[in-house]
Amino acid sequence: MSAHPSTVSPIQTDGRMARSYFKNLGHLKFYQDFPECKSLLTHGRNPSIVLNENKKEILVAILLRDRQFAIISTQDEQGSSAWFYLAQQGIRLQLQFEGYYTTDNLSLKSFIEKKKDSPSQRIRDQNKQNQEVVQSIVNASEPIEWFRSVIKLCIELNASDVHFEIRQENAFLRIRRDGLMRDVQRYNQTTVTQSLSAIYTLMAEERSRSEVAFNLNAPQSALIPLTINSKSYGLRYQSHPAVGGYDVILRILKTDARTDANQDLALEKIGFTPWQSHAFQDALGTANGGIFVAGITGSGKTTTLSALLNQLAAAGDRKIISIEDPVEYQIPGVSHLSIQRAAGNEKSDATNPFASSMMAFLRMDPDVGMFGEIRDALSAQIAYTAIQTGHKLLTTVHATSALGIISRLVSAQIGLVRTDICRPEFISALVYQSLIPKNCQHCKIPAEKSMSASELLVYESIFFLDTSKLFVASDEGCPACKPANLATIRGGHAGVKGVTVAAEIIQPDLQLLEYLSKGEDLKAFDYWRNLQTSSFSQPDMLGKPSWGHALFEMSLGHIDPYHFQKVFGSPLRLKASLSELNHG
Repeated sequence: MSAHPSTVSPIQTDGRMARSYFKNLGHLKFYQDFPECKSLLTHGRNPSIVLNENKKEILVAILLRDRQFAIISTQDEQGSSAWFYLAQQGIRLQLQFEGYYTTDNLSLKSFIEKKKDSPSQRIRDQNKQNQEVVQSIVNASEPIEWFRSVIKLCIELNASDVHFEIRQENAFLRIRRDGLMRDVQRYNQTTVTQSLSAIYTLMAEERSRSEVAFNLNAPQSALIPLTINSKSYGLRYQSHPAVGGYDVILRILKTDARTDANQDLALEKIGFTPWQSHAFQDALGTANGGIFVAGITGSGKTTTLSALLNQLAAAGDRKIISIEDPVEYQIPGVSHLSIQRAAGNEKSDATNPFASSMMAFLRMDPDVGMFGEIRDALSAQIAYTAIQTGHKLLTTVHATSALGIISRLVSAQIGLVRTDICRPEFISALVYQSLIPKNCQHCKIPAEKSMSASELLVYESIFFLDTSKLFVASDEGCPACKPANLATIRGGHAGVKGVTVAAEIIQPDLQLLEYLSKGEDLKAFDYWRNLQTSSFSQPDMLGKPSWGHALFEMSLGHIDPYHFQKVFGSPLRLKASLSELNHG
C-alpha cells in the first residue's frame, strides 16, 4: 500500500494527512460498533461527494464531529482508486481525514440504509439527483472552467489533438494542427493536474472510463463530452506516465449530428482524385466484400470510411450499422453504436461490450457494417463471418501498405487463413493512406526560389515533374494560416493550412489474388506496380503507391517537397524501389 498516496494527487497533503490514510480505526462486526456520525457524505438525496453507483454498497464517507470525516468500506475495497478518491474529495471540502474502518457487505448495507434519508424516494430519484449534483459541481468548478477555456482556445486554433505534457513543475500545452505539432502555452503543473483530475473523475462518460478516478501513475482512457459555444464535442482521453511526469492526449471529435455531412465528407474534399473516387464507387457497388483501410494513427482512416458510409446512407436503401470506439462522425441514416473496448486481451468473452455488439450485428438485419478496427482474432472472425454471409463491411487495419493488409490479417495475432480471404468475394478494396499538410495558398513560395537546382533535379529526373510548378510552404506563415497566439515552428515550413490525403487504392484482380493466396507477396507487389501507365503528374492512380498520389498533389503545387519527404522519405530511396521494380 505504500504506493497509494501518490494516486491522491493533485491534492498535496501534509504529513499528518498522509499518515491518516493508513490509520486503521478498526473492523466493524456489528451495527452497534459503527461510529456515531452527523451524516453520510456520499449517500442520500444531496450527497456532498458523488460516488459511482456500483460503489455505493461497499464504500461510504461519513461526517464525524468538528468537520472530521472517515471512510467505511469492505476489506476488498480498502485502498482502491475509488477509496482514495473519497479521501481526496473530503479533503477538498476542507474536512480533516481521521482514518478508515472496514466491515462486511451486509453490515455496511444495513448501516447505509438506516442512515440515509428517504430510502424509497432515493430509489425513484437517485439518477436525476446524481446528475443534478454532478452538474452543480461542474458548473462551480474552477478547474473545469479553466479546462473549458483551454479546449475552447484549441478548437479556435483548429486543433485535431490536444497534448498536455507534464514534467516536474511545468505543464506544456501542444496541439496538432494541419498535421503538425505546434507549441501553444506553458502552465503550472498543479493547475493542469487538478483540471485533468476533475474532468476525468467528474465528466467522463461512466462506461468509457478505464478506472473510476483519475490516477496519474497509470495509463487511463475515457470519452469526455463537452459543450463549447453551443456545439457538442467528444474528447477521446488517453494518458500515460512518462519519465518526469505524464502525458494526456485528447482527440477532439465533433459529435453533433451533421446536416452538412454530404459536403464535409465528400471524397474529393478529403483529397482523393477522380480515379480514386471511381475505384471507391466500384468497391461500394458490390453486394458484399470488405473495404480495408490501413494507415498510421491520425492518418484519417475513420474519416475516409465515414465518407464512404455517407455515400451509402444518402441512397437510403440499405441498413447501415457502425460499431466504433468511439463514434467520430454522426451520419444521418447510420445506426451508430459507440462501444468501449474492454481492457486486456479478451478474445471470446461475450461480456466484452465491443465483442457482444459485434456478434449482435449479424442479428440486426444489416446490409452494411463498419467496424472501427480489426485488431484481434475475435474482431477478425466476426468480420470474416459478416462478409461470408453476404454483408458489405468497411473497417480499418494497422498495416504499412495496402498489400500489407493481407499479411496483417493472416498474422498470428489476428489469425485469418490466407486462402480464405484472398478471394474476390472477400476483398473489395485494399487502401493505405497518409495525411500531408497543404501549402497555404496565400503565402506559398515557388520552389525555384527556395530549393537548390540539385534538389529540384531529383524530382525532375526521377519522377519527371515540372519543377516550375512546385511550391514550398513559407517558413513563418501568414495571417491566413498562422494565428497570432500560435508559436512559430522552429524548423520552418510553417505556412500550411489544412491536410490532404495521399492514398493507394487496390481493387485486386484474379491474378493479384492468386499471388497473394500463394503467399507470393513480392510477385503481387511487382504485378501491381507494373500496372502503372500514367506519369506521376496525372490523376490516374492505377499501380501507384500512396507516395505517387502525393507526387501528383506536389505537381499541382499543393504539397511542399519538405513535408513529402518527412512522410515518405528521400526521393533517392523511392528511386531505389522503382529501380528494383523495373529491373527485378
